[in-house]
Amino acid sequence: MVNDARPPQTGDLVRIRDERWRVLRRVIHHAASVVEVVGCDASNHNCHSRFLLPYERVDRIQRETRPRLVGLRRWSRVARHALTDSAPWSSLWSATRADMRVVPFQLEPALALIRGDGCRFLIADAVGLGKTVQAGLMIAETLARRSESRVLVVTPAALREQWRHELQHRFAIDADVLDAAAIARLLSQFPASVNPWSVRPIVVTSIDYVKRPEVMRSLETLTWDIVVFDEAHNLAGPSDRSIAANAIGQRARVVVLLTATPHSGDDQAFERLCNIGRFDREGPTLVFTRTRGDVGLAESRRETMLRVHLRTEESALHTTLMAYTRLVWSRSSDGSGARLAMSVLVRRACSSSASLARSVERRLELLQQRSTSNDQPGLPFLALQDDEEPWLCLGAPGLSDGEGERNHLLHILDLARRVGTNNGKFLALRRLIDRAREPAIVFTEYRDTLAELPAVLPHLETVQLHGGLTREARREALTRFTEGTARVLLATDAASEGLNLHQRCRLVINLEIPWTPVRLEQRTGRVDRMGQTRRVHVVHLLGSNTCEDSTLARLTRRLARAREAMGSAATMPNEQAVAEAVFEGQTVVPEGAVQRAGNADTSAVSLGAEGRLEAERLVVTRGLLPHSAQPVVAPRAVATRLRRRHGFTNSHGIWLFRVTLSSASGQVIWEPAIAFKAEFTDNLLTGADIRERLSSEQPRLVRVLTDASQEMLRGLRQALERPVMQSRHREEHLVAHLRTRHARLASSLVQRSLFDSRVERLATSRAAVLEDALSRSRNRLQEIDNLGSLEVAGCRLAIAAVID
Repeated sequence: MVNDARPPQTGDLVRIRDERWRVLRRVIHHAASVVEVVGCDASNHNCHSRFLLPYERVDRIQRETRPRLVGLRRWSRVARHALTDSAPWSSLWSATRADMRVVPFQLEPALALIRGDGCRFLIADAVGLGKTVQAGLMIAETLARRSESRVLVVTPAALREQWRHELQHRFAIDADVLDAAAIARLLSQFPASVNPWSVRPIVVTSIDYVKRPEVMRSLETLTWDIVVFDEAHNLAGPSDRSIAANAIGQRARVVVLLTATPHSGDDQAFERLCNIGRFDREGPTLVFTRTRGDVGLAESRRETMLRVHLRTEESALHTTLMAYTRLVWSRSSDGSGARLAMSVLVRRACSSSASLARSVERRLELLQQRSTSNDQPGLPFLALQDDEEPWLCLGAPGLSDGEGERNHLLHILDLARRVGTNNGKFLALRRLIDRAREPAIVFTEYRDTLAELPAVLPHLETVQLHGGLTREARREALTRFTEGTARVLLATDAASEGLNLHQRCRLVINLEIPWTPVRLEQRTGRVDRMGQTRRVHVVHLLGSNTCEDSTLARLTRRLARAREAMGSAATMPNEQAVAEAVFEGQTVVPEGAVQRAGNADTSAVSLGAEGRLEAERLVVTRGLLPHSAQPVVAPRAVATRLRRRHGFTNSHGIWLFRVTLSSASGQVIWEPAIAFKAEFTDNLLTGADIRERLSSEQPRLVRVLTDASQEMLRGLRQALERPVMQSRHREEHLVAHLRTRHARLASSLVQRSLFDSRVERLATSRAAVLEDALSRSRNRLQEIDNLGSLEVAGCRLAIAAVID
């Protein structure tokens, strides 16, 4: 061991805090410096860390140049690790040890990322094709190439734990779930001057949490290397979610959007989705859209329209309701609150008579409470965001004759109460589940309908999943279903998004057909996923002679054909178009009218050949991995003696060197492997002979090694041209945006009447916040510039062998 005054250099072996580390780079900050290292002991193997010098004691370890002679078993393990760790630059470094199947199409987005094809990605594969795995691989690859990268995953609240588990289980990435409680804990652990969001480099959070103005303020000094938005179709509407997502996306160097249903029929919403995180004069969003047929998976889904016979009272209820709602619709203007109210009433009737009765009671109450003024702003025709009764829109009057409208509603309410719980769909549901005799998921749009269903199935163990559950209650419900304690899962759309239930179930029953067609695909996707080994059955319950039977069933069949042909690339009708079909009798989707989504600045990407080639390489590389999970620690080269195979006439030696290629700042960029072979004329009898011969041949290899290293360097420079250009442009846009917005994220979400200058003064000084954010980007720009000056920082022998 050497303890000298010379600062550690890239490639040095050092001992810090009684553990061995290899230096990756040293960054100088005035009188101090930060040394970035990777562990070389069994206790810290492949762990990355940073130490501040001169405040840490660093002992340089003198490298032994001669290889250590070991047995064949240990040599084989070291050799396997050396080969798997020296992947080509253009390959996926993190995929070798990832706990994922090697599926070629799932590798394409990560390959496009490292190639520098773009910085904004939309992965819009069909439901169940592994979008989470693809995004996780992009995150893992970002961290593999720059260990200090900052990662943010923004997802619906119900999926936070699932994301944390997937990252840990598949990629060994430790992510922190941050919500109000977690932030409060961090605030109690650190000084007030420390931003709790800055101390966790890999974060999973929910969009409904980060969209809060006070939360957005705490993110103002931060930038991220990659941000992933899961279930991104929820961010396409003109809402606080969309505003917050775009603001966060414009602080990210890479933006990844995940959705199986990107186009709801609204071209503006699709364009808004594709533009999340986009700067002016920036390239298009790269879109990956694959159907099951595209990736060679046979269609395993069977959909059934089950017409449910309704009793006389229930048929009369639907007939009377449709007469009233169509009358109001015809006398109201487009986009009015009255039309939205009619849509809600009909949808509630298709769910259950009790749900309809509650909404009619609410409407009567709201109409009674209305003031004499008839002025009411029109409500946007948007899909509901949760599974509660949508009562806010029910107060809009529909007829000029208020008393006449009240009589209509009272008659409808009386009919709904007569039906009570004797819904035809409830009886059909019970018969269907009893006959199936297997686990099932029953979907409904509304939480109050969901609450009625356990009484419909009193003889079965059921669990409920809805938007009002706590995280613990939700986890318990899912555990009971997946482990077999409960046979039936009763769920709403708001709670089931993103779940993977294909290993437990293959039967999906829709109590009603949602008027937002993309929800149908989301529901079925809970079980129709990669890894499903049985045929999936989807049953839609349709009330006979209702709008479901006459309009929505045709829509569902046509959309199924569109899905088979184009998958998520098909443009789906939006909720307003469906409502117009129900109330006006228009054809929702004329034959041949379903088109591929367009109009946004996007570029469809297919790297099929590259994905297949990389998959083949990964299969070979994974085959080299030792069966033992115990890490191989070999800071000194190892050598062994191998027996000559038939056909080799002379003894010869082989050497495998690891070459370190670094940037101008000393940052290790790539460590490829270079192998050599040389013949021997004499016999080597002892271990000392072998060590001596392998060592004596190394100087003779220096010239060849130098030439090979320079060739590697030229190839790396060429491979980095496009990624460096892409990164520089994105970083420059980010800096310009920071200056323009003065590093503020929350301003677009703050109402000035509520958050005035007095509240603003409680935040950190604007100038300080801006300078902090800009300094991070300046450092990153310097890091990018340093990639233009690459050099061979060193080489070391990894393994050697004598074959005789």
